[in-house]
Amino acid sequence: MRAACSVAILVVAATAGCATAMSAATLQAVPATYLLTLDQLVAPDFSVDTPAHALSITTLAAGDAPRASELATAGFTGAAAVDFFRAASNLAVVNGPVQIGDTVAEFASAAGAAVPYGSDIARLDAIAGAVAISTGSLGDAAHATSRVLTDPNSGVRVVEITVEWRVDNLLDILVVRGRDGGTRPDDALLLAHRQTAIELGLATPTPLQAVTGSPSAH
Repeated sequence: MRAACSVAILVVAATAGCATAMSAATLQAVPATYLLTLDQLVAPDFSVDTPAHALSITTLAAGDAPRASELATAGFTGAAAVDFFRAASNLAVVNGPVQIGDTVAEFASAAGAAVPYGSDIARLDAIAGAVAISTGSLGDAAHATSRVLTDPNSGVRVVEITVEWRVDNLLDILVVRGRDGGTRPDDALLLAHRQTAIELGLATPTPLQAVTGSPSAH
C-alpha cells in the first residue's frame, strides 16, 4: 500500500473551515523546519520513509503548468515534504495510520497563500469518492476529506484522510492512510494541531520517557 504522500501525487484535499486568529506576523523560516518529525508522531513503530526535502514549484504543482503559474503569482517562496511509514504484518487488523505524508508550502503573504488554498478546494475536493469531513477549529482556514480505496496487494479497504489548512502565509497538507475502520480523522487532526503549534512556535507535548527498569520493591 506504500505510495508517496507529497503534494505531487495528492488525490484529495481540503476546503475552507473555521478560522482562528492565532498568528499576526508572516512566518518566514526554512520550510522543512515546519514539518513534523519522527519523535512528534503519536503512534509507535513509524520510521522515516522519505526524509524531509525541499520541493520545487514544479513538483508542488505536480507538473501542472497553470498550477505552477498560480503558485508563482501567489508569492510562492518554498516548500518541503516528509513521509513516514509503519510496517504492518496484517493490514486487515492493524489500527491507526500506517502511512503519513506531511507537506508545507510558504508564501510571501497570508493573502497569497489563500489563493492556492481556494483553488485546491475547488479542484481536489471534487474528486470522485472524496467525502468532506469537519476539522473543528484549526489554523486560519481548514477542511478535510476522506475516501476509501482497496489496496491492490491485500484487497483490504483502506481509508485516506487528507487535511489541508492555512496558518497565516503557510499552506499545510497532511495525508494519513490506514485500514478503513482502524484509522480515524482524529488521527490526522491530532497531528495537524501539533504541526500548527510547531509553526507558531508554541510548546508541544514531550514524548513519554521509556521505562528502563523495574520499580524498586518495598
